[in-house]
Amino acid sequence: MVRRLLLLVVLAFGAVALGACGGGKSSTPPCPPKADTRAAVNGAVTVCGFDIRFDVKTITTTAGTLTVTFINKGDIQHTFTVEKTDLDLVVGGGSSKTGSVALQKGTYIFKCTVSGHEAAGMKGTIEVS
Repeated sequence: MVRRLLLLVVLAFGAVALGACGGGKSSTPPCPPKADTRAAVNGAVTVCGFDIRFDVKTITTTAGTLTVTFINKGDIQHTFTVEKTDLDLVVGGGSSKTGSVALQKGTYIFKCTVSGHEAAGMKGTIEVS
């Protein structure tokens, strides 16, 4: 009886320990709620990519430096690339990366440059006021 109880306790602790180790994707930061439009806060925005989609279509911000954290929740590599700038975050599955870009007033296109992803809809706009 004591051996069974001891075995159950050991198994329970083992299950908790294994659960704490976690898998690959749980190590990335959490994503904000999906939205058609997301406003940058204090010059920063977080965008999540999944297999062939971003979680936002339009980002709004003011002119100046925009810091983007791109979290790839998918299994394959994606990019967060802003056209006509040098911001090109290349992120493997289950990883994240942060970069900054100076933006002037106007509209910019962001997209995933992996072959076929932009055509599948992995793109959006940044509206800078």
